[in-house]
Amino acid sequence: MQNIIRLPLRFLYIAVLLCQSGFAYSEIHGTITGTTDYVWRMYSKSNNEPAIQANLDYQHSSGFYVGTTVSSFNIGPSELETEFGFELEFPDSSRVEIIPYVGWSFKLGDDWRLDTQYSRYFYDGNIYSFNGDYSEFYLFLHYKDLLTAQASYAEDFYGLKGAAFFYELTGRYPLTDFLQISSTIGYAHTQGILLDDYEYWNVGLTGTYKFISMDLRYHDARELEFGDQLALPADHANTLKATVVFSLSVGF
Repeated sequence: MQNIIRLPLRFLYIAVLLCQSGFAYSEIHGTITGTTDYVWRMYSKSNNEPAIQANLDYQHSSGFYVGTTVSSFNIGPSELETEFGFELEFPDSSRVEIIPYVGWSFKLGDDWRLDTQYSRYFYDGNIYSFNGDYSEFYLFLHYKDLLTAQASYAEDFYGLKGAAFFYELTGRYPLTDFLQISSTIGYAHTQGILLDDYEYWNVGLTGTYKFISMDLRYHDARELEFGDQLALPADHANTLKATVVFSLSVGF
């Protein structure tokens, strides 16, 4: 556990040193968030229960950025348990997720921006019976603050041997100076690991005033089945059920 914590702390230490060294136009941002459900793509990372999260992020005028996100975590029962009604024993289940990341943002013009990012997902215990640590590589294309296209590749997703690919499109539109509507549609290509692919989407309103942000969002997902699903592995993630999530964030 100590080694898991030391790595993201090093990322934060580097960010603070860069800021203190006098790099021009650098910024450090921090956020603490409480949410009724930690929804991520096509499933809940908090077993459909509330979660607490924190983020610290350093950004430099050159486009370089680095940071760490920490969240409470509970992957919940396996699909075997929910499908067949018996309980499986998974000792040392993870309760904390730590995600250090580093990236670079490139300006392509007045309205377009390209971001590349590497993230490492660390857990303080197992994901079911596996060491769930894995890496993910991201590519973002932004048009103003209105549209973002994203593609990512996860290596050995949740400790499973194999690759997962994710594609998302997010649109945003300001209704007032303080209120914004946004929506994301996504596709998860996880057939090689979880036997299925997934479609997922959300739509919601975000209100921001000074350093406080509130978000009310509807999430849903659909499992796209392939082949015989009678023998599901214990690591097969539960598909997200339609849910409404409220989040409150305080930042600087």
